[in-house]
Amino acid sequence: MDTKQTFHVIGFVLLLFALFSGSWFLWLLGGFFFFMPAAQKWWAESLPKWIKLEWTSDQTRVMPGTPVTITVRLYNRSWLPLPSTWLRFSLPEHVTADGGDEVKPSNQRTIVRLRFDLPMRQSAARTLTLTPHKRGTVWLTEIQSETLPLFAGEVTSLPLSLSFSLLVYPLPLPLPPLSLEETQPDGGRLSRQRQQEDVTFLRGARPYMPGDRFKHIHWKATAKTGTLETRLFEHTAHPNWRIVGHILPSYEPLQQRHNDVVNERIISSLAALSMLCRKKSIGYELLLTVKQRGREHFHMPAGSGKTHHLHVMTQLAQMHHYVTTPLASLLRRLEESPAKEAIILVTARPEELPQTTLERLVRRGHNIAVLDVSGEQATVRRYEQARLEKRSVMAR
Repeated sequence: MDTKQTFHVIGFVLLLFALFSGSWFLWLLGGFFFFMPAAQKWWAESLPKWIKLEWTSDQTRVMPGTPVTITVRLYNRSWLPLPSTWLRFSLPEHVTADGGDEVKPSNQRTIVRLRFDLPMRQSAARTLTLTPHKRGTVWLTEIQSETLPLFAGEVTSLPLSLSFSLLVYPLPLPLPPLSLEETQPDGGRLSRQRQQEDVTFLRGARPYMPGDRFKHIHWKATAKTGTLETRLFEHTAHPNWRIVGHILPSYEPLQQRHNDVVNERIISSLAALSMLCRKKSIGYELLLTVKQRGREHFHMPAGSGKTHHLHVMTQLAQMHHYVTTPLASLLRRLEESPAKEAIILVTARPEELPQTTLERLVRRGHNIAVLDVSGEQATVRRYEQARLEKRSVMAR
């Protein structure tokens, strides 16, 4: 029997004795036992109005192995104390938690329990340290609260809503020396088709023209001449890189092989290339052999700077359960591009690369560098026009 049935039996017995004895005390005591389950039900339904949870963290975007400090604060707005109140939540298995009263693994999850002793109309806070060890997103949307009942009996369980997410970026893989001059395309030199203005170097002023940006107005020259003057910058050329990631299927049934570890190395290499481009101020676009919202390939337009780098790292961190596409079709798409840019192909199976397609890309003026991440140390192999011409002469 549960507590409710026990109280009803006790109340029935007391009322039965009160009926034969006529004692008002037994009538009141029996009625009280019948009243207790109703009071407990009202208490359980009213708890969501009186208990409030706050969850704050010092970081929301971290690298693997970075500790994150979490502050959990529980408010008690009722006029009754809440002793021995437990909060229970689960995290992915790769997340370690320090500071909890109970931390144990269960079903590939980490179960954390915190104890609070809440006085009436007050709050209590606890501090946790979470350390994720794999890339991805750690979601936490609900916490289970367990508190002692008002009149004994079973523990009152209450779900508390929560909105918390921790984005874990992929850990960059160490890259071999990659010379920028050797990977720049032929169109990287200054030309009329690829001229851009470098705002770092000012070389004069010119009269204002409709369409000029407001922040480029030269106010000192404007004050001297009496007419609007626009800053004139030096011309430069910024070649963009094309980073192509060869993502493998998660499982290949014919070979009975899982590729999760290999794909993690590829994603880590892509993150390292993104950091290199960010450090060298190089524009780049990202292409992956996975489908994206109905498209045949994942494509992120060219860009540079901190915002573009964070966008790329966020996309790499959130990649899970992807549907792969052939690498050959992606490379054939690059053949149609008139721009002669550097192509960096990241793969763990260089022996499966379509050599004919790579040779056609090189003949069209592209410089191709293959980053092989199949071994413990990544290696770089370059496809150049001069090497292909030498090989064709030897074949003749």
